[in-house]
Amino acid sequence: MTRIVALDADECGFLSLLAGLEAHSEHHVAAAIRREAAARGIAPAHVVDVSARPSAGIVGSDALGVLWAGNLHLVRDMGASVDHARLRELTDSAETVVYLGRGPTVLGAVGVADEARASSAPALAALRAGGVCRIVMMTGDRRPVALRIGALLGLAPDEIHAEMLPQDKVRHVGELAGGGTVAFVGDGVNDAAALARADVGIAMGAAGSEVALQAADVALLSEDMKKLADAQHLARRTAAIIRQNLVVAIGAMLVLVTGGLFFDLPLPLPLPLAVVGHEGGTVLVVLNGFRCCRIRSGGQWTGPHPSVRRRMGWRRRHRLRPRRRPTRRCRRRSRSADQQERKRVRVFSSRSRPVIPPNTHSRRRL
Repeated sequence: MTRIVALDADECGFLSLLAGLEAHSEHHVAAAIRREAAARGIAPAHVVDVSARPSAGIVGSDALGVLWAGNLHLVRDMGASVDHARLRELTDSAETVVYLGRGPTVLGAVGVADEARASSAPALAALRAGGVCRIVMMTGDRRPVALRIGALLGLAPDEIHAEMLPQDKVRHVGELAGGGTVAFVGDGVNDAAALARADVGIAMGAAGSEVALQAADVALLSEDMKKLADAQHLARRTAAIIRQNLVVAIGAMLVLVTGGLFFDLPLPLPLPLAVVGHEGGTVLVVLNGFRCCRIRSGGQWTGPHPSVRRRMGWRRRHRLRPRRRPTRRCRRRSRSADQQERKRVRVFSSRSRPVIPPNTHSRRRL
């Protein structure tokens, strides 16, 4: 949060009301407001009967009446006016502006500087390199804010759509679907309808709202946008491997069926050779499918996925080596001294001479 404009000059009381209202919101701007209030040591006010207005803001009430916080859409719905010199300074800036009001009166506003994720620009570049022909940005923020963020991501002005309501996003996704398959990435309540409308809805699982997660087809459990490019590359690679397996399987069956039909020719196909060909084709398909276990990180192949590596008992140092199974003596040494004392474990050497376990006081019999 960059600036606070309290028209009554009481920033602490203003921020307390705003933090109390935004405490009921899942939006990332609300999280920034709560962090600022906590950093200043300001306790949020008690606000009840809170309800969200999609792409507009949030409305609640306290002991003095109805409170609301949101953008210009909510200001107009509440019949308020932002015709004030101090508020116009925020409106002219390239920041997200959140207005706070009570009834038809605006109490003030705050400016929040939205920042693009550090991994967003490389992820978009990787998607373009992976074959994604068109990328657009749809947001409910003001046009200056959207242009600033879009420039950081390398998007052209005609690829940036701002001040969009949920129904506007659904309509635009439908228009894009007329030209091909559409994948929509979102994390908020306002994105739920567009996620359901797209051919593939992808929700940001770490920071996304529950409604968005339920409406999406895929959930990214990380805020790293590079995972999106990796998932797209893995999907294309998997589809290519499936096509290869189909070609191999169908080709092997055609060869075997053709050999069976012409078995009486001078070049017959013996039954053992047919069995070997059939089972060999299956083995080839399985081995080719194992190529999906390889993952890509930063454009380089890093070998099997860590979960596959652990399951197969591999350890990666300079190269993948099979994990050595611990010997019987090592496993015995790993037992605690109490277990050795209770069970009186006797370890015999290769010469069958008794070795007294540690922490025991029995006499050694010669």
